[in-house]
Amino acid sequence: MFSQPEPAFVEALFAQAQAVPAGLTSQEVWALFTLGVGICSVLGMIIGLKMNAFLALIISAIVISLMSGGDAGARVDAVVTAFGSSAAGFGIMVAMASIVGKCMLDNGSADRIVRWAVGITGERKASIGLAGSGFLLGIPVFFDTVFYLLVPLARSLHRQTKKNYLLYLLAIATGGAATHTLVPPTPGPLLVAANLGVDVGLMIMVGLAVALPGAVAGLVFSVFMDRRSPVEMRPLGLGDENKQPLADDELPSLLVSLLPVILPVILIGAGTVAMTRADREDRARLEATDLIDPAGLVASLRSADPVSPAGRLVSSGVLTDQQREALDIAEWPTEAAEAEAATQALLAALNRVLGDPKLYDEVAFRGVQQSEVSRALLASNQLRMKPVDRRRMNRSLIEASMPQFFAPHQWDTPARRIANRLTMWSNPNFALMLSALLAMWTYWQVRRLSLRQLSIEVEESLMSGGVIILITAAGGAFGAMLTAAGIGPAIQSLFSGISGGSGVGLILLAFSISTVLKIAQGSSTVAMIVASSMLGAILSSTTVQFNAVYIATAIGSGSLVGSWMNDSGFWVFAKMGGLTEAETLRSWTPLLVVMAVTGLVTTILLSQILPLV
Repeated sequence: MFSQPEPAFVEALFAQAQAVPAGLTSQEVWALFTLGVGICSVLGMIIGLKMNAFLALIISAIVISLMSGGDAGARVDAVVTAFGSSAAGFGIMVAMASIVGKCMLDNGSADRIVRWAVGITGERKASIGLAGSGFLLGIPVFFDTVFYLLVPLARSLHRQTKKNYLLYLLAIATGGAATHTLVPPTPGPLLVAANLGVDVGLMIMVGLAVALPGAVAGLVFSVFMDRRSPVEMRPLGLGDENKQPLADDELPSLLVSLLPVILPVILIGAGTVAMTRADREDRARLEATDLIDPAGLVASLRSADPVSPAGRLVSSGVLTDQQREALDIAEWPTEAAEAEAATQALLAALNRVLGDPKLYDEVAFRGVQQSEVSRALLASNQLRMKPVDRRRMNRSLIEASMPQFFAPHQWDTPARRIANRLTMWSNPNFALMLSALLAMWTYWQVRRLSLRQLSIEVEESLMSGGVIILITAAGGAFGAMLTAAGIGPAIQSLFSGISGGSGVGLILLAFSISTVLKIAQGSSTVAMIVASSMLGAILSSTTVQFNAVYIATAIGSGSLVGSWMNDSGFWVFAKMGGLTEAETLRSWTPLLVVMAVTGLVTTILLSQILPLV
């Protein structure tokens, strides 16, 4: 049925195929092939075979894991572990959000808020209110939590207006996603700023300036998408379509209605502010008074065993040549002025090492009595660790291994103690649990239910939430297996050797790397961290004519592109909104592309108009 290709064409095609992986190892080529198999597997099973999303994602995750090599049983266990880790990250929040959503819909709280909001903005501008709420809430609160809290309002608003359901969902997503990837203290933008050496305050201001046009463009696209491909509101198994609407005088008060939404925001926001304030103190930074014997310290470093804590410090890859010389002084100066200068140079080198993500080595630090601080931080996620926590961890390790040279350090300050006291209350799981209890109490009071009836209603919401947890956790496991297959290093190798120039080309490179990483493994935060590390290395040897904050916003914008089945946000939007996978791919995925491209264009324009050098 198809014509036979000419031999010359076949030879040219074969030569081109051989040229594609140039510079890549066979392992990296296999990782990229694994990525292709994963994409085809998930899309084929969900869209082609109409298979349940949970089954398709778990099967694909196992396939990808087995392709990574090693013991087959261990590879299946890796999928199970990744599934559990993913569920641990949001399982409780989804369950509590399901309770909050059902109770707010059934007890009239959502209706009360919607009637109040529509009375202020008008029915035609209700989507602007939802987008604005998501935009503001997305700064201190994770996107998933923002969507969980606001989706009951979208459903209640549609129940009142009988139209624009997709618009309301996309409006919430637009606001929340815009600030999630661009404005600290959300972890992604915060870590990008740290990796690129950008001031956090500047990152907040420029991030907001880039996020706002993206949100406006996203809202315009949402209106267009709702008119072109409207989506009906389907039951979520929460019982919200089965209850008779309450009369206006039967609805709870506005304050009581708002509490389940604003309480977790207040608690999480307070914890974020307190932690940010404590982090700004940067108590891990070494001062001159922290060094007991600078001369003795330098002497010990010069004769250090390479496989020892002191040896790891001296050989740290983050040190510049000048800083390395400060650790290798043959004879400590005796004159006060020279000794002071040598001490300051030593402190600069030591503080540089405190930020080294590769300082700790299990063999080198074997036998060192670790503090509670270092043990806790070493057990946490190293990739997503905040710079201030990394410095604190390394400072604690160095102090424990060389106590004769460092004075005992007081970690807890009043600001840190306040932040620590708020840790439990600002935990999103705990905050949403309180929100769920409050919504249940309001439901019980307004509808005058018996405790048995209330229990049945809550059980219905948890059954629906359980399905969402299964699918979203399976998507997380699938993304984790792609990461474990070595997709990240393979993509880094693809972009290695590319400088992108020193102007707009560098912004485009940052955007492209972040985009490819997001499509490959599904996490915007991971894509931003890895991309910023790569661009940080490029910036260290390149002079640019604008502030590095624009590289940061390009990375954040790029991390929005390519949200599909390996992204937990995709499943949160689809399942909490009641959309099919195909509907989500037609609406949610292009929405983020529109916002990302707008963010990129805004970043380029600002870098040329307001370089902030």
